[in-house]
Amino acid sequence: MRRPGGIMIGYWFAALRRVAVLIAVVAVAMCAFIAGVTIWDDPGTWAEALRDGVLIGLAWGAGIGVVGATSSTWGAARAASRHGLRLAAEAVTLPCTAEFRVPLSSGVTAYQLTDSVRYALSEIQVPLIDEVTEFTHGKLTLVYRQSLNSPVKLHISIVTGRDTATVTMDARPTAAWRRMDDGASWSVLTASEPHVRKAVRQEAGDTTAA
Repeated sequence: MRRPGGIMIGYWFAALRRVAVLIAVVAVAMCAFIAGVTIWDDPGTWAEALRDGVLIGLAWGAGIGVVGATSSTWGAARAASRHGLRLAAEAVTLPCTAEFRVPLSSGVTAYQLTDSVRYALSEIQVPLIDEVTEFTHGKLTLVYRQSLNSPVKLHISIVTGRDTATVTMDARPTAAWRRMDDGASWSVLTASEPHVRKAVRQEAGDTTAA
């Protein structure tokens, strides 16, 4: 069994890799700024200016990366704890997705399955639904805000075949520009998935459903 400290370190490194491009941009920009200012004051010191610019740029980039990854790790650990979960390194990945299939009894429709999922998720307290933005035949979109650092949109799609129902879950920040959300999407998806699975199996007529 992995220790909690090791799991958090795994998430920390994953978060650092997630913002690596931003860190590089900050480092290059700071390097260019420092070198440019120094050379402007004394054009004869361009070699020293370039060296100082590189060192300062690397220091700024590393500092921002460490602070950002650490902040995200603590935020993700808190989000996981609030949802009764143990943080995992994959919590940094966006969007968070899951897919599963269940046997389907004859006559059961995608709408019935979707309605059962909506009801099941509305009955639990964590995560607690703040808004239902879509509820149609095989489509359900929910917004979560409580106990999260940033709002999360959970979209559930249910497609029925002759004897199988396929369920796809997709959790992501409501703000499309966000590259990380401190584990909020992962927490919502991971805490919701067991309830979705159980609701679909029961409605679909799966006799093995718990």
